[in-house]
Amino acid sequence: MLFYDGIKVYMQNGKLDDVEIAYYINKIRKTHKGKILKRISFILGEGYIDLRYMFQSYLFERIWRISTKDRLIESVV
Repeated sequence: MLFYDGIKVYMQNGKLDDVEIAYYINKIRKTHKGKILKRISFILGEGYIDLRYMFQSYLFERIWRISTKDRLIESVV
């Protein structure tokens, strides 16, 4: 576990660099304005990344699966 901008970050089955972590955190913050992100987990699979994240005032996790093909396209844009 590590901390990024006050958020607990968990990695499973690999590692992302700080730029990728920041990208997904900022995207979640932009999509869910006004909510405080508390925790995020990156689960790297073969051909996908699962993001599981939790906000401070909500008691359940949200899950977002991203194809690594999409991830490569998004990182170029």
